[in-house]
Amino acid sequence: MLKMVFLFPKFLLAGEERLIFLPKEPVFESLIADPREPHASVNIQDGLNAYEGSIGSVIELLQWRPADQSRWGWGILEGAYIGLGNADYSSYPKRVVFDNGWYIYNAFPERVSDWQLGVYFSEASGEFSHRLEYVHFSSHLGDELFDYVPRFIYTRESFRFTSSFQPSDNIRVYAGVGYWGHIDPAEKPFFIHAGTELFTDSFDFLFKTIGRGYLGYDLKLKDEAGGIVNHSFQLGLQWKFKKETRQAIRLALLYYNGNSEYGQFYRQKDDHWGFGIYFDP
Repeated sequence: MLKMVFLFPKFLLAGEERLIFLPKEPVFESLIADPREPHASVNIQDGLNAYEGSIGSVIELLQWRPADQSRWGWGILEGAYIGLGNADYSSYPKRVVFDNGWYIYNAFPERVSDWQLGVYFSEASGEFSHRLEYVHFSSHLGDELFDYVPRFIYTRESFRFTSSFQPSDNIRVYAGVGYWGHIDPAEKPFFIHAGTELFTDSFDFLFKTIGRGYLGYDLKLKDEAGGIVNHSFQLGLQWKFKKETRQAIRLALLYYNGNSEYGQFYRQKDDHWGFGIYFDP
């Protein structure tokens, strides 16, 4: 039995097969225009939230590369999203904090925060890649709205399968379908997801760095709250230190139209423009 245990990893790595722990690149590339794809960003906008911030990542734990040139991955994804201030906040009484004789107004009221954590399996072969994920979502009303907005429990578990086609470095299209295995408040559980990413050729940028223009579009169709259609656009610049690296900063003009992506306000319309800074790991 002990001999078989020691032979097992050798069998996995025999020939051209490789099993990689914590690979540098995931099998399925992140969807840059999806507001709920794990990412790190800071946004300013004219919508329900005056400011938004997020922190999150996709961590590929294991990647298997068999002899047929396909790639298989397994990992976790997590994200946290926060909305601060909003155009309607002036209608609420200002909350004042008394501290050492000074009256201090909270200039950045927290409206809402969303959280997600999940696991995924992915596969890629040639120009196609796929990801199957199971993710837990929850949404929490911000402290500054406790006295003014009715809050409720928002929690969901999502199964989603997404396929991506990328014939070149300049274009990518994707589509998928999802199902809420558990959903509270109760709603219809199915949703559809699709989008595209378009990039220009690379060009020399500041201080001998590399730039690329890009356009991203993400569409979600949800069979909840009477039917929801969410559109998300990004038009901007991807900025890299070197062309071959994955790490990048993106500066983007944003437009969003649909219902709020934040669970506590998922029945509420959200139409806004904004500007964002994104950090791609």
